[in-house]
Amino acid sequence: MGQDKETTKDSIFTALTQLMEQKEYKYITVTDIARKTGVSRMTYYRTYSSKEDILVQHFRKVAQKMVSDAQGSAERALCLFFTWFQKHRNLIELLEQAHLMKLLIDCFSVFTDFLYHTIHSEEDAQPESEYAVRFEAGGLFALLTHSLTERAEETPEEMARITLKIMRK
Repeated sequence: MGQDKETTKDSIFTALTQLMEQKEYKYITVTDIARKTGVSRMTYYRTYSSKEDILVQHFRKVAQKMVSDAQGSAERALCLFFTWFQKHRNLIELLEQAHLMKLLIDCFSVFTDFLYHTIHSEEDAQPESEYAVRFEAGGLFALLTHSLTERAEETPEEMARITLKIMRK
């Protein structure tokens, strides 16, 4: 994909998050996003099919990058995860206010699948492993949300170690 298209996508995502700071997500229109970004509605619709699509594409890209940067290490993946979300704490609060946490969890399925399969050997894989992956994903995001909203003092590295210890039980 061309750099211009990636720049446009980044600009549209930034515009949406800035608008979410100003008004409720459900009241943000495509026109608002296009106007704030400085692109036409046609450009917007060539890139996205909906407001949710902006978030989905962005978060899937972030999750995929975390997986590739983790280099096969669950602990490194979790450090990247907690570091990214700590840096973007305000965004999590906006997503919670907009009732979009499920969308975020769904977008990170590539990350949670990687994490589960890295921690648990193939010998542990059971027919119900898909349920186990989703169960651990829910726990991971509950832990993340708690650590961010409660302003936990643990570093991302400490959170990674705590989470890994819990997930290995």
